[in-house]
Amino acid sequence: MGRRFKKNKFVTGFVKVTGLPALLILKPKFYYRTDKSPKKLPKPCILVSNHLSLVDMPLYWYHYIFLDLRFLVAEVMFHKNAFMNFILFSVGCIYVNRDTYDFSFIGEALDCLDRGESIGIFPSSRLPVNGVPFPFKPSVAILATRTDAPVIPVYTDGNYGFFKRAHVMVGDPVNVNELCPDTDLPETQRMRIITSELEKYVTSLGDELKKRMGKSR
Repeated sequence: MGRRFKKNKFVTGFVKVTGLPALLILKPKFYYRTDKSPKKLPKPCILVSNHLSLVDMPLYWYHYIFLDLRFLVAEVMFHKNAFMNFILFSVGCIYVNRDTYDFSFIGEALDCLDRGESIGIFPSSRLPVNGVPFPFKPSVAILATRTDAPVIPVYTDGNYGFFKRAHVMVGDPVNVNELCPDTDLPETQRMRIITSELEKYVTSLGDELKKRMGKSR
């Protein structure tokens, strides 16, 4: 993995300021499912999104620029080169090794939430192959059930580019314990149910986004 760096406020501020022009390229248009869907995210919270492109993280990071948002990022991104390793750690990204059973990132994310920071997570963990997304992993349910921070589901259409425009649907805050209130179920089964319900909700935001975009044309 290379050297670990602590989050650096100066580096974070510099990256945010110099990266703001990215919003001019992405030109994101945000939709909100209901009146309860937050335009300004609560602090702390867990932002849960589908994952179509490496641009997904910058999209949310810059749109919610005043939110201390720390993303869970796969090991492959930290391994690209020493500079990428430095930047990701310095802006507060949390290292996740998908090839091991090391769940220390859960504890690190919970510590961040306890400090009032927010977490961004792409539960599918990998980019789609041939347009087919990977199913959500249960780590999002494990994390969400161990904190009082609300889960904010979002969906992006991944329409990024100079002559394109990204569209995002924001859903209502979710209390994941209400997705499976039966606490007598085995932990593994309960996490699987919660994960499935979260995935269905995020997918439904994509369906709603298509409807809204169709009406606006």
